[in-house]
Amino acid sequence: MSTLGVVEIVDRAGHVRERVRVQQLPFRIGRALDNDLVLDDVYACPHHAEIRATDTLELVDLDSVNGSFVGSGAQRQSRIELGQQRELRLGHTHLRFRGIDEQLAATVADPLAGSRWLGLDRWGWGLAATLGCALAMAAENILGSTQTLRAGAIASGVAPGLIVLALWALAWSLVNRVVAHRFQYFGHLALGGAAVVVANLMEVVGSYAIYAASLDDWLPAFGSVSGALLVTALLFGHLRLISRSKTRALLLPAALVGVAFLALSLLPGVGDGRFRSEPSIGGSLKPPFAALADGRSSEAFYNTALEIMDEVDQDAAEESP
Repeated sequence: MSTLGVVEIVDRAGHVRERVRVQQLPFRIGRALDNDLVLDDVYACPHHAEIRATDTLELVDLDSVNGSFVGSGAQRQSRIELGQQRELRLGHTHLRFRGIDEQLAATVADPLAGSRWLGLDRWGWGLAATLGCALAMAAENILGSTQTLRAGAIASGVAPGLIVLALWALAWSLVNRVVAHRFQYFGHLALGGAAVVVANLMEVVGSYAIYAASLDDWLPAFGSVSGALLVTALLFGHLRLISRSKTRALLLPAALVGVAFLALSLLPGVGDGRFRSEPSIGGSLKPPFAALADGRSSEAFYNTALEIMDEVDQDAAEESP
């Protein structure tokens, strides 16, 4: 049985919702279930139109109530000659007839075909990133604790982070499925887990470097900048797995999110920081051998404290009646 053409049901944006081959004539179109193409449209008649063969293929309107039209035209047509990419409207349904010998556009090369990014979507990478994430969070809990921790306490501290990581990867995978028709859960899981590991390494290395150089005042700025760079890289990685766009097009939204993250992280420190209701500790204690530069002496520390106390007393005296 030869195919004479294809009738497509399209939405208003031109996207194909259904495609039916025309393999026999007459080819009947309408709302009744005995048609070759059944329209789910209350404005279409049960037997609305037929495709017939005369000298050429043509659509013949069967005295329908609401008529048959060419594309978006307003004039009813009793007969419509069918050619390549002929746009039709029956009731509120948009159709497109395509000839079987239609010349197709050239195949578009997929920029992700053979991409190394797709290599991340393997269970091995996902498992390795999850284990690395668990070890990094466990190490953070152990090193940051001031008391002895049991295995149960460590596991309870790690479990919420792993749950968040799994849900994060699932959310990106669902977006991936909708946009690119691929799930790629392990790829997004690998990216999220790697980001957690890198964040912990950056925090440790950065805090030790700042402690070694005695630059404690730089710790908040370092955390904000490194966090913004990590957010930018993580978002770019997720978008690279999903989108077929060029790298430059994906870097812009990722960079904008990174800049917004940096602005939000620096915003709380913009105000006057001379007086605080709570003490602010810029860093954590490190082993003495890690210090490569001389810090402030105890005498300098106490002199600074005395100066601050004198300023407070003076301000209090000026404000008192």
